[in-house]
Amino acid sequence: MPHPVIALVLSMTSTLGAAPAPELSVRYERPDSPRAEQAKRLLKESGALKTGIRLPQPVKVVARDCDEPATSWNHDEREITICYSLVDKVRRTMKGLAETEETDPRAAAARMDGALAVLFHHQLGHALTTLNGMQDSDGQADQFAALTLTADAPKRVVPAAEARHLLAGHTGIDHLSGLDASAAFTCLLYGADPAKYGRIAESGWVPAERAPSCTGEYNRVKAAIGSMAVKAGS
Repeated sequence: MPHPVIALVLSMTSTLGAAPAPELSVRYERPDSPRAEQAKRLLKESGALKTGIRLPQPVKVVARDCDEPATSWNHDEREITICYSLVDKVRRTMKGLAETEETDPRAAAARMDGALAVLFHHQLGHALTTLNGMQDSDGQADQFAALTLTADAPKRVVPAAEARHLLAGHTGIDHLSGLDASAAFTCLLYGADPAKYGRIAESGWVPAERAPSCTGEYNRVKAAIGSMAVKAGS
């Protein structure tokens, strides 16, 4: 039998882990331009800035005008910032792609929602990383993002993979740019459930030679940090 003190600690840890998630607060600051107003409307209507993921501490999400198009996580303030200018940049880029490809409006809208979900969940990943006392990096944040997105918003997974793939080759779009990062992220999404998310591999959003290893990659990530990226009440 475990030592009584150890048993008490384990019991406390189990109880704390099962507690409801602290509320995630979201605030939309007043936009200063028509483009920023449109970005605010996109964010609010998409519902992308919401989560049921259990958080170690309360986290604020603020959408606002910024000097540069970006998203960020401030550990000291426990605050995620989503800049209207970045949302607008993503919107204009995705609109250009949709017009070039003559994409159906509903599919284009789903892509945009997917892109916004990736931006939010990546910053949520930074939050989970630092709030759990881990060394922060974009790669670590993406691993958390893949776990939280599949747990929190499974209907957005395929559009998120498509959006990340489409934007990977476009520079300067914050955490949506980068071919290698896109391949790693979409691989984790696909590996979460290859049957459910088969379109990710079928469409080539994850490299064909990597697809067979994606389930293993996802399982390794889930084993390492999955207990820190679960929905409240799970």
